[in-house]
Amino acid sequence: MQNKHRLSYANVASTIAVFLALGGGVAYAANEIRSGDIAPGAVRTSDIHKRAVTSGKLAVGAVRSNQIADGSVGSRQIGASAVAPSNLEFPVFIAATPSGGSAPVTSGPDPYPVANGSWAQGPGQIQVLFGAAAATLAYDDSGSGSCQVFFEISLNGRQVGGGQLSTGSTSPTRIEQSIGAEPQIDPSAPTTVQLTVRTGSNGACTEDSRIESSRFRILDFG
Repeated sequence: MQNKHRLSYANVASTIAVFLALGGGVAYAANEIRSGDIAPGAVRTSDIHKRAVTSGKLAVGAVRSNQIADGSVGSRQIGASAVAPSNLEFPVFIAATPSGGSAPVTSGPDPYPVANGSWAQGPGQIQVLFGAAAATLAYDDSGSGSCQVFFEISLNGRQVGGGQLSTGSTSPTRIEQSIGAEPQIDPSAPTTVQLTVRTGSNGACTEDSRIESSRFRILDFG
């Protein structure tokens, strides 16, 4: 009668020993691998699954400016109103928005009414005034060559800029032209700035020529 083989402690032990030897000697469960078990540089970019690292996995301050590629952050990556003037090294904002309406063209210079023509300027603030004027003009064919309308811009009584609109057409033509003034350096003490405008012409415009409007922006760097 043939003897049947029975499992014994020696059989089981020798089988486990062979398994461990063939498998490298040690077997770890997945949850037994800790950061200290990973050699420096062992995990590479190709080992990380796409989108595996989310924003919640990043420590505060982990991403610095030298780790951001040039041009990688554009306007679409910045949230609406995320960057305010106060966040800039030199805050920039619009200090005032004066405007003027319709007025006749005269030989002048005559006062041209402007609304919202005063604002504050403080120490450390440099202001630039720029704008545009529109008019419907026609040349009266008097021999001077064109109808010319002038704007004189003054701040606190001192002329600092202006502009001109002109046309050689004898038919009414709408003209729009930029006008502006020199930058105003910061005062030593807080002050109120008052804008005044005068208009005039070279006397060669038809009687129906008319200034339509003007608009200004005072940009403050401070």
